[in-house]
Order: sequence, then C-alpha cells, then structure tokens
Amino acid sequence: MNLAGARVLIVGFGISGRGVADALADSGAYLSLAEDNEWLREQASMRQPGFWRSGTIAELRGEAWDLVVVSPGISPEQLGLEPLANRVIGELELGWLLADAPITAITGTNGKTTVATLTQMMLGSDTVLCGNAGVSFAAVAQSKATRYVVEASSFQLTWAPTFAPTSATWTNFTPDHLDWHGTLEAYRLAKAKLFANLPDAGTAILNADDAVVEATPLPDGIERRTFSMIGAADYRVTQGSLVGPNEVALMPVTSLGRGGPIGISNALAAWASADAAGADLEQVRDVLEQFTGLEHRQELVGEANGVRYVNDSKATTPVAAAAGITSFAHVVLIAGGRGKGLSFEPMVAAAEQVRHCVTIGECGSEIGELFRAHGVSTSDASSMREAVEMATAKAHVGDVVLLAPGAASFDWYDSYAQRGLDFKAVVANIVGKSSVGLADDRGREASESPIGSRDEDGEGG
Repeated sequence: MNLAGARVLIVGFGISGRGVADALADSGAYLSLAEDNEWLREQASMRQPGFWRSGTIAELRGEAWDLVVVSPGISPEQLGLEPLANRVIGELELGWLLADAPITAITGTNGKTTVATLTQMMLGSDTVLCGNAGVSFAAVAQSKATRYVVEASSFQLTWAPTFAPTSATWTNFTPDHLDWHGTLEAYRLAKAKLFANLPDAGTAILNADDAVVEATPLPDGIERRTFSMIGAADYRVTQGSLVGPNEVALMPVTSLGRGGPIGISNALAAWASADAAGADLEQVRDVLEQFTGLEHRQELVGEANGVRYVNDSKATTPVAAAAGITSFAHVVLIAGGRGKGLSFEPMVAAAEQVRHCVTIGECGSEIGELFRAHGVSTSDASSMREAVEMATAKAHVGDVVLLAPGAASFDWYDSYAQRGLDFKAVVANIVGKSSVGLADDRGREASESPIGSRDEDGEGG
C-alpha cells in the first residue's frame, strides 16, 4: 500500500486512531487528525512525528483527502461521509490492507471476545489477537504473525468495505446498538458484511441455534460449518461430549474449565474457528480444560459471609445481563448505565431470580420501574461504592451480588472495563483485601479514550 505523499486524515484518536498513526508513521504520508475531544488533540500534539494538521471533525472532514481512516466509534452520520473502498475506510480495513497473513474473524452480539481469545490460544503464540479485543489491527498488521484472529464489531465492519478474512464466525445476534445503527436491520446487515468478501474456499462458521445467524446467505464457493448446543451441527454436544466433524469426540462437557450454556457455546464456536485454521486437537482440548473465563465476564471476584460477588460488567445489553442473571439461583442485581435504545424486558423476564435490584446510572430509573412492576424491590445508588454496599445489605447467605448492567458504561465511566475494575475495588474492601484503583466518588479514572470520539473498546456487538 503506497501512501508516499498522500494526504491522510485520521478521524478519532482513541485506541484505533493511535494504531493507525503508528501503522502509517513511516509510510511517507502527510498525516492529519480530526478529533473533537480537546484533551486528545493535546495528547496527539505531543507525538513524534507530529501531525501535519489537527482540528475538529467539522473543520477537516470536508477537505480533499486522499484517504480518510475512521475510528469505529464514529458513525457515517456523525462524520458526514459513507464508507468507500480506498478512500473512506476504518482501522479494521486498513489492518486488512496491510496484513500479510491469513485472518480468522469473529463477530457476534455476545461472546465474540471470549471466542476470539480462545481461538488465538488454540492456534498458539505465533497467532496475534487484535481488533475489538483491544489491540489495533492496523498497529500489529505487519508484525510477522502467522495468522491474525480479529474480533470484529458491527461498528468496525461498517467501515470495512473490502475486508476479506479467510474464515469468519458469527456467535449470535440480539438487539444492540440501535442508537448507532438506527434500526435492527441495519445492525444485522453490518454483521452480515463479515461474510460478503470471503474468498473462494473460505469458511463461514454459524450458530445453528440462532435463527438470524443460521439463515445468513453466503457467497458461492464458501464452506458452511455450524455449531449447536441443542441439535444437529458440525460441532455439537452429543451424549455429554463436544463432538466435531467425522464424529471426532473432543472432550466431555464436564471437563470444560468454563461450563454452563454460555461456556459450551463459546467452546464450540472457538473449536470450529480454530479447526478451520488447522489447530492441533490436543491444543484445543488443553485450552478448553484450562480456560475459566475472561475478566469482566461473569468473573467471580470475591466472597464474604456466604455471599459471592460476580463482575459481569461486559454485559452491556439486556440480553447479556439476563444470561448472567439466569446463571445463578438468586442474585442481588446491580444494573444500569447509559441505554442503547433497547428494551430492558429481557432482564425483568428473569425477575424471579432477583432478590433485589440496585440501579445505577442514566437508565437506572427505567430499569428500577420495570423490576418493581414485576414485584422486585429496588434502590438507587449514586456511586459504585454505594451500589455494592446496598446490594451487600440486601443479600442472603448463598446469594450472588451480580454487576450485570445491561447498558453501556459511558455515563459514569470510559469503558465497561473501568466500571468492572471499580466494582472489583469496592468488593476487595468488603472481602478484606487491599483496595487499589478506586477513582473519585463515581469511579471515574483518567482514560486514554475519553468520551469525545472513543473507540468501541469492547462494548460493541
């Protein structure tokens, strides 16, 4: 990709924007930055080499740029430009153009980070995990990896008109990001773009238990593989074991390090993804036996006085939060944040398992009203510390205090990870461990990716 002398505009200076700047630092291009957040522009001004020009999106977007590279948190409506091959693209697309190794891509509303992480572990240390998992694809695309495992969000795929992985996996589809995409159909179409450019003999891996995913049309010449927890599929559960093509029995479900329906589905999706890339069966088995979960995803963080504390801050949609609630017999729920235009009914459908709900954030009152209508008592907290203390006071022996927000974090925090870390720090005090990393009274810490034009940072579907 020859950009010598080209005028390149980088839009946004979060994780993705910085990755683009790093990737193109030695390209000979004249790099400029459009960023609405003044603090980020100040940080960018300290870079060496510096930017040719810097300003807000409104100030710079209308000029005649040879290439515009957009951070995923910025929508076409916000930018005022539509994706266009070789002219207006995202950081994911740039990574694809720069990469010189095969790509395994994973998308889905829920589970994609876990599946992508498992897949990378199954394929070994020469495989690089990147994308929405938190590492810029563009920044590592020339790292001499033997393969890239790319977690691809709907935001990133919107800006990737020619992105063509070798294999692509879709974990599931539930409503999300209607505030960004506008409609559920637009969100679905953004996800389906992952399969549009698969090469001849490429592999599409689909969740047969999800009607929307299973019905995805594929280009001619693509191998279609499926996984299912409950029915016939290429990768499935049979008589208590994970079974793959040619009746290969991988392991008993009871040997999984992370059990339950979510753990089983993710294990099948990751096995299928790694298998398409030639993973060793023993390595797949070892990873699934040892893997117990990722941080902020139904993470047990402590226990005190017979009450367990579980951090599911990554549950940024009502459906994901409901899955967390139904994983336990009785919970005292901490829920709320910034809504995404989604109904919270999936959460209250699990109301029988909620002893009490402590609400937080901008949409807390809406969640509280729904739970009260279903006979669940609620209380409202103005900080994470207060929320955990309220939940602890309501919990009985054997209960789980569960942070499963069902909403984005961007009202109080700069990412779901920061929210989860704050919850863990408060819990550490309760269970008698040292408390580190507490921020101000709402848990806000300084972040490299403030609200202005932040990257999706994992909260994407």
